[in-house]
Amino acid sequence: MESLLQPDQRRRYDEQFAAIRKMPTPTPEEKRFENSIEDVAPGGYIRFEGKSYRCESVNAYEREGFRWLELVLFCLNNGETTYLEWEKEDDVSVFVTRKKLTFEEAGLESKEKLWEISEKESGDTRTQGRTFHYHEDSAVTFFRDGTGEGTPFHQYQFAESGENAYVSVEEWGDDDDGYEHSIALSEKLDPRSIETLVTGAA
Repeated sequence: MESLLQPDQRRRYDEQFAAIRKMPTPTPEEKRFENSIEDVAPGGYIRFEGKSYRCESVNAYEREGFRWLELVLFCLNNGETTYLEWEKEDDVSVFVTRKKLTFEEAGLESKEKLWEISEKESGDTRTQGRTFHYHEDSAVTFFRDGTGEGTPFHQYQFAESGENAYVSVEEWGDDDDGYEHSIALSEKLDPRSIETLVTGAA
């Protein structure tokens, strides 16, 4: 079968196979909800929505002293990378990235349109037939692997009614060096639906 795959498909297949082989003996099925997403570290394995993932790394974000984490996940089923963010105030909230978007796909014409909405603190965007309202924008610091000095960027958020889904725009750079934007659609995930197969490193 492997010989029938295209080079890029074969590489993904090899990576999936390697990730599966690295998995330690998973937690018995009846105990997989005893740990939570808070316990998952690099090298851990989780399962949700019918797919299994290996946690490749854990990054951190910080806004005005409030910190939340991002798990970079490698899907064992299809070899794709998925991002899962979680934060904790009174309860744990989890959001999974569904799709990376362009300005056009996000219903935003350009960065200038984004800045205009930010200045007015009012405006909507539409994607996939869904409407998202301006929620907030602020300075955020990104910490790769959760450590180091961190890299600042600006984040803009648009929320769907009920705040169970967001379109988030990360803006990196400045006027001198130019700007780069990363746009994503994320949806809320019930943390109780996540099975912890292996917690990972301590």
